[in-house]
Amino acid sequence: MKTEPDKSCSPFFVIDVESVGLHGEGFAVAGGVYLPNGAAQWEFRLACPIDECAGDDDDRKWVKENIPAIEETHRSPKAMRDEFWRQWMKAKADGAVMAAECQWPVEAGFVKACIADEPARKWEGPYPLHEIASYLAAAGLDPMAKYPRTPSEMPMHDPLADARQSARLLSEAITRISIDSD
Repeated sequence: MKTEPDKSCSPFFVIDVESVGLHGEGFAVAGGVYLPNGAAQWEFRLACPIDECAGDDDDRKWVKENIPAIEETHRSPKAMRDEFWRQWMKAKADGAVMAAECQWPVEAGFVKACIADEPARKWEGPYPLHEIASYLAAAGLDPMAKYPRTPSEMPMHDPLADARQSARLLSEAITRISIDSD
């Protein structure tokens, strides 16, 4: 019986994006490269001023009331997306595949915006963009449940904390699927 994921599985570039509402522009992105056992190889957190991002006033108000302060690393959404793309290209060159939890519409929209910024990127995007919620469902776990968080996965809505939880849940799902297939 297997007790951990197959070592031949590619590492995952797990991301989480905070945006001005579900369909607004992303103002923070974080994540990293995680092995199938959940171990982080490296991580990043990027942010720009929310006031520089497109979005509805109601969504902007909700974000300001519910998202923890995130240190700004870039002055504009495009500059932040450009740095994110550099992180993605580094991860991809090392054999990682991108994954996000409940990626539509926020993370998928963010990746699409990165490609719209520089159309030459169209062939470098994630294919496939793995859906962590689908891994959870395949493992018999509720993809919409609120799972307990470890200290490194706090606070909620910090994109790096959220990406860490997503990477851990992905690892747990892979382990469960691997054990069940034996």
